[in-house]
Amino acid sequence: MYKRSSDIYDEIKKNIIQIYLDYSIRQFPIDETLVCRKLSVSLIPYSAYDSKTMTLLLKRSKHGFFVKGSKDRAPAIYYNDCYKSEGAKRLTIFHEVKHYVYNEDTTDEEFDDLADFFARFFMCPIPYLIVKGIETPEEIISICHVSMNAAANVAANIQKP
Repeated sequence: MYKRSSDIYDEIKKNIIQIYLDYSIRQFPIDETLVCRKLSVSLIPYSAYDSKTMTLLLKRSKHGFFVKGSKDRAPAIYYNDCYKSEGAKRLTIFHEVKHYVYNEDTTDEEFDDLADFFARFFMCPIPYLIVKGIETPEEIISICHVSMNAAANVAANIQKP
């Protein structure tokens, strides 16, 4: 785990809020498909491919990954849609959205914890949840459609003094 100043987390929060404003994102749960479409990022499930190609995709990442765009193709997020947990799929997609927004190489593990933070905050903006009185993991799951793990993490952050 990398030690960082709180400034980087504040910057991420500001960028997420700016995305909400720029693209008129106003409803919960946040629709990952709509966000990707608004950001002009292709969203490609592993299941769109045959089993041989899926095996290669899973070797690259069991969750998902981001591929930068080029002259001939749009940037793309490939994600494993075979998970039973919709929350886990959504976390993966928003994790990869962070790599897109910050133009990062997704093979650099240094950015992964920040991408997880970005994903959780994007799906569960803590100030909004506080204003609405949403505090428990169960309420967070109901409103934000995230996994229990993500909801527990967000609830713990809400409870911090």
